Amino acid sequence: MIIALAGRRIDAAGTETVRFPLEMKDAVRQRILKFFAAEKVTALVSSAACGADLLAQDAARELKIEQHIILPFSRRRFRKTSVTDRPGEWGKLFDEICSEVERDGNLIVLRKHKVEKTAYSAVTDKILELAEDLQRKNETVKAVIVWEGKAKDEADETAAFAEKARLRNIVVKEILTK
Repeated sequence: MIIALAGRRIDAAGTETVRFPLEMKDAVRQRILKFFAAEKVTALVSSAACGADLLAQDAARELKIEQHIILPFSRRRFRKTSVTDRPGEWGKLFDEICSEVERDGNLIVLRKHKVEKTAYSAVTDKILELAEDLQRKNETVKAVIVWEGKAKDEADETAAFAEKARLRNIVVKEILTK
């Protein structure tokens, strides 16, 4: 089983609408571990933002699953805007995982998008494309969204990821953050 994954980042401090509270981090990581083990996952493709992405990458590392990371722009910029800007100590985990994945030749940096919205949409497309490219004989691809269960607005990238997966006839599974 090859997994393409996207999901929520940890909520910002003082956020009004709770989607992925920091105190759920360990429980969500356990849900991801359990899912990966049950599905006999052989490869994971995701980004590496704080929250769902890094928890999934860390679970894949623990289970010795082949890891692939897609970033919209440089590691330094992504770390600042999508990793260390939220509560929790995510920077060290990001650095470790990205370095390991890069050593394996499985870190892709897209660099061509200046506007964040188009950059993240391009990452969504690339995650699904790479997951399908990795598909081996007798393996299937599934998309996993790690979220609270509903789109926050029309521009919700996690909901868009699920919809793009369905358009590719990829089964979508959910792991809840609450």
